[in-house]
Formats: sequence, structure tokens, C-alpha cells
Amino acid sequence: MNSSPRIMIAMPLFEGWEHVSETLASIRAQTFENFRVLISVDGGDQRSYAACEPHLEDSRIEIVVHDRRLRWGGNMNWLAGQLREDYFCYWQHDDFCAPEYLETLTNYADRHPRASSVYCDMKVFGTMESIVKLPSCVGFALQRVLTQVQHFNAAVIRCLIRADALRASLPIELASTWAFALARAGELHRVPKLLYFRRIRPESLTHTMPKRSTQEMWRASLDWGLGLLEQAHTLVQPNELAQLFGMTAEFIVNRQVRGKWQYDFTKSERAERLAFVAQLLDEAKSSLGLLPYPDVEACGGTSALQNRRASDDLWEGEDLIIDAMMTKST
Repeated sequence: MNSSPRIMIAMPLFEGWEHVSETLASIRAQTFENFRVLISVDGGDQRSYAACEPHLEDSRIEIVVHDRRLRWGGNMNWLAGQLREDYFCYWQHDDFCAPEYLETLTNYADRHPRASSVYCDMKVFGTMESIVKLPSCVGFALQRVLTQVQHFNAAVIRCLIRADALRASLPIELASTWAFALARAGELHRVPKLLYFRRIRPESLTHTMPKRSTQEMWRASLDWGLGLLEQAHTLVQPNELAQLFGMTAEFIVNRQVRGKWQYDFTKSERAERLAFVAQLLDEAKSSLGLLPYPDVEACGGTSALQNRRASDDLWEGEDLIIDAMMTKST
């Protein structure tokens, strides 16, 4: 076997003792053997560590225990920082794959250098049942990012990711905004074979995240919007920033994109929606240096905003941006 692994399999692990041994057995049974597994145990979870111990006889498997709680995003960023291989493979601790999974995806990725992410068809099982056959996402970078906005699926991150694309997508905040970054970095390619099996348990995020507090969901909506602005703003013309801000606000507060993962604005009064948009504007300015109308003060402040709202080419959602800015200025 080559002494330098080509793939780093990254496994964030917290309270996963029930299924992690089955998952590691699936990894060890792969026909492609030139990989390294790094298990990152969160929050000093000794029970999950103990479930992994029988597999540490395989020299390809390493395990690190973090005493403090990193949570999923922090754990994934720590794992990403350890990458020294050609490819990064995020492998959830309770999922398993067909033996030819890594071999199939690696052979494909080696032949398609434009692909930042290579994934296969996925069977979802457990408390939910479905088959995911996600089409490849190609075209221009902005097209790819906007496709993830409307049709995100976990298949594009639970897969094989090229090292340079992974590094370009950091830091990881949310699964969906990570997909935005990967789509910006390169094409997302489907291999039409059913090789991945994703387990959904009662305690999975699929079921527990919609039950989180309104404050957490509000924050998730802000992070989603900031992630989209960060990945897309360099892909549009400077005079199109207002439209990008408007589209982002429209998706979050009116169209309820990924609604079960975000704050529920369906029963909100306009004042609450404008308060959210105002916070999004403030954080986009402070963290990203972005403004929807960079020259608005120079060209007349509130009156310029009123003129823009009165124009006949106002984009959908742009009225939310203008109203939020005018509310803040009064």
C-alpha cells in the first residue's frame, strides 16, 4: 500500500456509540484502501471513544478526543485543518457505504478535475425512507451557487471533496452554506450508482433542529443569508449587490427556503421581517464589508432610496432592503 494516503476520511463524533462500530467496519471493508480515518470525538464523549477502540488495531484509523464541546461546525473545521491528502471525505458516524464507494468516487474524481465534489446516489433509511438521485451541478459559478440555494441536499457534502475546494470553502458554518462554498469552488458531480446509505434516527438533526429555540432559528437564518452573500457577492457586478441582497431577503423571509431549518416568518408582521433584514444588513457590513447601495449617502441618502423604490425595475425582495434601511435612518 502507498505510504501516503490519498483520502482523509473525516468523522465528527458525538454520542454516536450505537452505530459507529458498524460505520467503521464499512470503512475498513472498502476496496480502495489508500486512506486515513480521523475520528474527532466531541465533548469528552468517552462512551463513543470506547465504541471505536476495537477498530484502532487498524493503523489507518486515528482518534482524538476534545474535552470541550466544539459542536458540528467547530468539529468539522478542526478536521478540515488536519487535511494533508488529495481528497477529503466527510463520513457521518452512523452512515455506511458499499465496499466500492471510495474506489468508484476516486476513479471518477481523478478523471474530472473540475469537480470540487463527487457524490453518488443515496438511500435514506430509518425514520425516513427515500432514494436521493441528485443531478450534477455544472455551469457558471453563480449558477451553481444559486442551484444550492434552491435545491440543497446533503449528498453534495457527504461525499469525496477535492482538497483545494475544501480549503476554499472554509470555515464551515452550516451544511447548506458549506455547499454554497463548494459550488463556488467547482462543479458538483453525480456518479449514478447507489453506494451511500444515510441513517436518520429520532435524535438526528433532521428531527431535532426544527424544535430548537426561536433565537437559534433566527441565528441560523442570519448565518444562511450571510453565507449566501459571502459566496455570491464576487460573482455579480457591483451595481447588482442590491439585487443580491434583495434576493437573499426574499428567500429567507418570504419564500421560506429550507423553512424547517430556519426561523418561521410565515406568521410574522412586516415589522419583524424588517427587523431581521436590518440585522442582516448590519452583520453583512460588519463581517463582510458589504452594503447593498454603497453610494447611497453620497447620492442623497433616504431620498435616493425613495427614488429607487419608485423605479419600475425594482427586484423582488429589494423593497424589504429599502424599507429596512429607511426604518433604520429615521
